[in-house]
Amino acid sequence: MDDIDLARRLKRLRRSVIMLQTELRREHLDQELISEIEQQMDHGISADPRSASLSLLVDSLRENILTPRAELFRDAARACEQLKDAIEGVIARC
Repeated sequence: MDDIDLARRLKRLRRSVIMLQTELRREHLDQELISEIEQQMDHGISADPRSASLSLLVDSLRENILTPRAELFRDAARACEQLKDAIEGVIARC
């Protein structure tokens, strides 16, 4: 995958993460956005060595969402923020 394609895919992923973070702050868990994020990772982003570290952050986000507890929305929104920052870091290196 070339730099332009990776950057384009990462920007799309970042938009999905921002939308999910917004929903989580409203205490709404949007399963469609979570699936979209996972699909985007599975369709090339996680296979590229430059963005391989993002997989761990997506896994962390998934774990935060799967464990029902009072802090679910706050912790998941924080995981989105970390993922968003990491995506921006990869985009900056493209």
